[in-house]
Amino acid sequence: MHSNSKARILVVEDETDLREAMVEFFNMDGYAADGVRGLRAAEHWMLTHGFDVLLLDLGLPDGDGLHWLQSRTDLLDKIVLISTARSTGSDRVAGVRAGAHAYLVKPVALEEMSALVANLLRKAGKAQSPVWHLNATAWTLTAPTGQVVKLTHIEMSLLSCLAGVPGTAVQRDRLVECLGQSPDLYDPRRMEIIFRRLRSKVKTATA
Repeated sequence: MHSNSKARILVVEDETDLREAMVEFFNMDGYAADGVRGLRAAEHWMLTHGFDVLLLDLGLPDGDGLHWLQSRTDLLDKIVLISTARSTGSDRVAGVRAGAHAYLVKPVALEEMSALVANLLRKAGKAQSPVWHLNATAWTLTAPTGQVVKLTHIEMSLLSCLAGVPGTAVQRDRLVECLGQSPDLYDPRRMEIIFRRLRSKVKTATA
């Protein structure tokens, strides 16, 4: 682990919007995350940076992520998660055999991805030390560094739902129910907007 107690995550993803969203989400979750577009950029980044977790796409512009992972024996001590559109059973088996600790088929909720990372780090003895505090009475979220973020009722409801099962992925339907809505009628894009605004609010307050 690094001296600042933050697990470091490298995201290798060629889709710019997705890569930036993942990096931003992990950073707001208390990790030190960076993102690169392809395999060559990942190799260059690794020359000067240490890291704990690799989040790898497979269909990259400069090569096949799976073949690359199979050739990287230096990653055996890293936590590796594959995030890809490839969904066949043979692809999953090949990913696990190549050393991946988890094989996620897109689209993947960022909350689920972060929960998996936290669980794998904890099992590896690299659990995060920074703690965020949620105050259900004052409707506030306090960062590990002490900054306080005022929450709306909707934001508080979602975070309370997530905080009720720490380290566990919460299904989207359950989050919708926490908002007092029906999963059959609720537009999931509304939740994405809520989380995006919340991440932006927290980022601004803790900058």
